[in-house]
Amino acid sequence: MINVSKLTKQSNFRIGLMRHPPVNVPVGLCYGHTDVSLKEEWEQYAVLPGYFQNIKIYTSPATRCLKLAHKIADQYQLSYQIDNRLLEFHFGHWEGKLWDDLTKELIDEWAKDPWGWNIPGGENGQELFDRVHEVWQEIQQRQEDALIVSHGGPLRLLRQVAMNIKPIELLGDLPDFGKLEIFKF
Repeated sequence: MINVSKLTKQSNFRIGLMRHPPVNVPVGLCYGHTDVSLKEEWEQYAVLPGYFQNIKIYTSPATRCLKLAHKIADQYQLSYQIDNRLLEFHFGHWEGKLWDDLTKELIDEWAKDPWGWNIPGGENGQELFDRVHEVWQEIQQRQEDALIVSHGGPLRLLRQVAMNIKPIELLGDLPDFGKLEIFKF
């Protein structure tokens, strides 16, 4: 699925946000930084529209993103850069556990203050925002067409930054797996 958002009257460059394809994990698994495999049909998502093929790709190092970035780069003869700051939210001790197996008290604590409360062994929402926003600013300063291949959490935040939505919401709907959304600046 491709969605194009025009944010200004004059478009000089575009930044695409693309979530990795569907993953092969049990429903309800908390996997954030955990490296998980892609479902078999993942290659069908390695498609770019004709007007968006002369780009630089920036990708999370997680296999689920890196495989897609590599496939797109190979298909369109592009280069890509791995950036650790594009990794998914670090769920710490919750990684690899089912959400249903976590205590309601811990989840409620996090939900009360997702920006400031650190998940044990992980990070808080402000830390996630700071690292992905830093990447965003660097890419925007280049004013060149670019594609960011990342995860639901980082892309949810970057989409709000791209659309100048305030206040930024940390929790909420995630972009669909494999979805490409292109913003014009």
